[in-house]
Amino acid sequence: MNQEVDIFAPVTDLGKGDALEAWRWLVGKNASIRLLTAMGDIFFVRRQGIFNRERVYFLDTGAGQVELASKSWKSFRAMITTMDSVPGHWFKYRLLVELSDQSLTEGCCFSPKKPPILGGCYKKENYNPVSWAVHVDLSGQLHEQIKDLPSGTPINSISLEVQE
Repeated sequence: MNQEVDIFAPVTDLGKGDALEAWRWLVGKNASIRLLTAMGDIFFVRRQGIFNRERVYFLDTGAGQVELASKSWKSFRAMITTMDSVPGHWFKYRLLVELSDQSLTEGCCFSPKKPPILGGCYKKENYNPVSWAVHVDLSGQLHEQIKDLPSGTPINSISLEVQE
């Protein structure tokens, strides 16, 4: 069965404020958000190199990891338009299909109730629609607090603050 689902969140205010503020520790000061997936992950651009070229990166907000997506915005757009060579983990498509009975309203993305990094699962029952800004902010705060912990370290408490 080939089901069509929206892979991007219905968000029109990505440019308001500093959407990546909670992730600056990882993405750097000159990163600028461009797209948000329905699963709350981010494609952002950062200028770098001697020619100040704009590279496209993928930020997995669940794993707290960044990877190079494309060496230019133009090649990235061509890639996602045809979906040629698009890594499957970028859109978490299987999970997104499971969630397709829930609709995302303007300004929302799917977010885990219990983040995978804290033992939550990548299953339908662990996700619900939330404000994209809250998801991005809280996931960034969480990952910053645990980034230096060795793998397997028990986490007794975390402190998150919703920015408004």
